[in-house]
Amino acid sequence: MTTTGLSVEIVDIALPDSYGVGKQDNYVFFVPGALTGDRVRIKVVKEGKRFSYGEIMEIERPSPLRCEAGCSRFGPCGGCTLQHLAYERQLELKGNHLLQTLARIGGVDLSSVEITPVVPSPEQYSSRNKVEMSFGKEGGKVTVGLRERVAPGADYEGKVISLSGCPTFSGSAEKIIPYFSAFSNTHRLLPYNPVRKNGFLRHLVLRESKTTGEIMMILETTPGAMPDLTDLWQDLSARVPQVKSFYHVTNSRAADTGLYEGEIHLFGDRFIQESMGGLTFRIYPQSFFQPNTKVAELMYQAMAGFLEPGPKDRVLGLYCGMGPIELFLSSKVREVTGVDSNPANIANAKENCRINGIENCAFIEGRVEKVRDRFPAKPDILVIDPPRGGISADGLNIIVRIEPARIVYVSCNPSTLARDLKFLREHGYEPGKIMPFDAFPHTGHLETLALIEKRSHPLQKSSRAVV
Repeated sequence: MTTTGLSVEIVDIALPDSYGVGKQDNYVFFVPGALTGDRVRIKVVKEGKRFSYGEIMEIERPSPLRCEAGCSRFGPCGGCTLQHLAYERQLELKGNHLLQTLARIGGVDLSSVEITPVVPSPEQYSSRNKVEMSFGKEGGKVTVGLRERVAPGADYEGKVISLSGCPTFSGSAEKIIPYFSAFSNTHRLLPYNPVRKNGFLRHLVLRESKTTGEIMMILETTPGAMPDLTDLWQDLSARVPQVKSFYHVTNSRAADTGLYEGEIHLFGDRFIQESMGGLTFRIYPQSFFQPNTKVAELMYQAMAGFLEPGPKDRVLGLYCGMGPIELFLSSKVREVTGVDSNPANIANAKENCRINGIENCAFIEGRVEKVRDRFPAKPDILVIDPPRGGISADGLNIIVRIEPARIVYVSCNPSTLARDLKFLREHGYEPGKIMPFDAFPHTGHLETLALIEKRSHPLQKSSRAVV
């Protein structure tokens, strides 16, 4: 097979990586940046027996689905992968991917489950309430941005694509970024390189309340002496009054992931406040909160609607984070118990109960697999909101032993949702309704609610909607 100059018709897009899928003589090519309907000339950059990866040399015929990206750095930047695809087609793509994954991995009979179309994000841009940017170097100067999107077959170098702002987050980023670039260059601070595993500056994390506009800044570094940040804070907070809180956190791990080992509150308030569903939530540096506030509220309203909780119901929430789902359901049920392994989340959840005057919620700190003996006996409703890796084998076994009548599974990964549904189906549970939400516009990711019940408590079935 030649390694350059192939003309390929793109027939699909593979999620979550958002690679265009092309075929030539029954051989498959995955092409980053290509869209269904494109004809592209590619150079093969990584060749295999069953498929290869290609790089676009020329778009010979653009897809009618193409649109103008909302960010000038789209493409090289690793933050978004689908800004060039019309939004309504992004929703179709994600919905079809979910259906295929449920059937292929989970063995779900789609004709027996009510599956709604993907609920769109109310905002396609400025939707995210959190952005985690990295520090890099360009032209000898320290910059702030996001890690580059690395092409298949290329070596990962940890390069940062410098940004002046991020349209998926907030216009405030444009005002904040220059202060940290200037501060880093003035004090000659070195960016952390995840390949060479050296450097000081790791991440600049911005968190924003979408209801109050308050912003928290979190500067993450490796352990070491930090220059005085007083002048930066005074200048920035005077010019950007939305900035209300500033933390310095440290992380000594080699991996390029945010993990706060040391946390110092420097200036301003210790938290910012978000409102949702008539409730107030305090957000701290380590608080886990859905990254799209408006979509989260839609999800929780939908959850309460199709769960139909009653005043005698007991709710158990696993992987509860700072407790937004548990608090959201508390007014509709008898009692709620949340479980999470992060002590900061548990403390945050208890505080959120207190400031909202909620007295029927309790929270347990610990891994689900380790604190089973502290769970309430046989809850009526089980809420599961695990990380992308899904539920562990031990966790799944605990769930079927608890025998809840109803389960609602909140998933950010269709593959692990399908895998876990397969296990639950083998142990007497069936999904009755599945409702996806686009919490991550312009990426290959989505959130999904799955309502699951024991077969002895059958759900009202209806034909699935076309997604």
